[in-house]
Amino acid sequence: MTPAKGLPDLSTVVGANLFDGTFPLPTAVLLEEALAHNIATMAAYCAENGVLLAPHGKTTMCPLLIRRQLDAGAWAVTVATAWQAAVLAETGVPRLVLANEVVDPGSVRMLDEVLARHPELEVYAYTDSGASLHALVAGIGEARRSRLRLLIELGFAGGRTGVRDDDNALDLAWAVAASPFALAGVAAFEGSVHGVDLPDTLELVDRLLDRMVDLALTANAEGVVGDIAPIVTVGGSAYFDRVTAKLPAALAGTPYRTVLRSGCYVTHDAGHYESLSPFGAVPRGPQPQVPYRFREALRVWAPVLSRPEPTLALAGLGRRDVSTDAGMPVPRVWRDATGRSTPLDPADFEVTRTNDQHAYLAVPAGHPLAVGDLIGFGISHPCTTFDKWRALPVVAADGTVLELAETIF
Repeated sequence: MTPAKGLPDLSTVVGANLFDGTFPLPTAVLLEEALAHNIATMAAYCAENGVLLAPHGKTTMCPLLIRRQLDAGAWAVTVATAWQAAVLAETGVPRLVLANEVVDPGSVRMLDEVLARHPELEVYAYTDSGASLHALVAGIGEARRSRLRLLIELGFAGGRTGVRDDDNALDLAWAVAASPFALAGVAAFEGSVHGVDLPDTLELVDRLLDRMVDLALTANAEGVVGDIAPIVTVGGSAYFDRVTAKLPAALAGTPYRTVLRSGCYVTHDAGHYESLSPFGAVPRGPQPQVPYRFREALRVWAPVLSRPEPTLALAGLGRRDVSTDAGMPVPRVWRDATGRSTPLDPADFEVTRTNDQHAYLAVPAGHPLAVGDLIGFGISHPCTTFDKWRALPVVAADGTVLELAETIF
């Protein structure tokens, strides 16, 4: 990895220790034990429930982590843009789910070029209108159309993309079947469903899943699906348990396979997904004999820069270093000048706000936290933390750097 001017060459730090002065802080790191646990846990869960996994690559855009997910059995990798598809195809990913409509000429051209450069690559993409279908018909070359499979995306009122009316969705399925592309199934995104409380949200998620099943079964019965193994794909990082509870059973006896697109599980987090994930702090529904549980695998270490008031400390990390869109960083560990590490109680230590490079940390009056001490922060929402780092050291429990995980945003 070529360093930017003034920065150390991080490719030389394997074997160094996070706390030996090699690294300028703040530094985001991946905790090897938790990382390996999460990847193995999701792979085991999918195998046990008979579903496929296409983890969302935009979470990390990290070839090392994506390769680990594929090696653990992931069926494909999900992307959100033609640009992401191009980048990950270059890393050798054999199958992509482009979980979005591709409509602008530049993106359609890029997708066509990706298919041309990678003759073994399979791509599944969304359509939710005749216009989005037409954009692909007009822009994808004839020789490459057999490797672009289209999914009808269902949506809901007030939600994101996707066909709102189920009759219109079936009409679009027939239009795809009459186009140069194969209809490969049905897609949706349940992560943006919001009810008045969790039970109401889960009911709304189930309704969306029921609509997917109805469309998939109708398309299969009417012979609309192309001559390929079709899929139904849904399941972000919050409600994938509902997907596995409903879709495989509802589609048993048909050629459909269920594909989850969860991405944030790979590192989990200390906030948003810790509260929403079925494998987070609040498990949902009947639990297996050995309950599944994800672990925080992403941590950002920062120094205490100032202790200007008895109940205030300023830590050296901010919006340029960690996500704040789904909650503030969570102080997890205090490392003092002697190298002793102490867990922090979130009831006593709280980040109240951030600037670009500073976190305002409320601390108990009289606590010995001192300038120069280090704090390890958990984060809420890994997607918008990874994109702030060009490389993240993967570390052992004692802080030894095992390898370097570069990102390609």
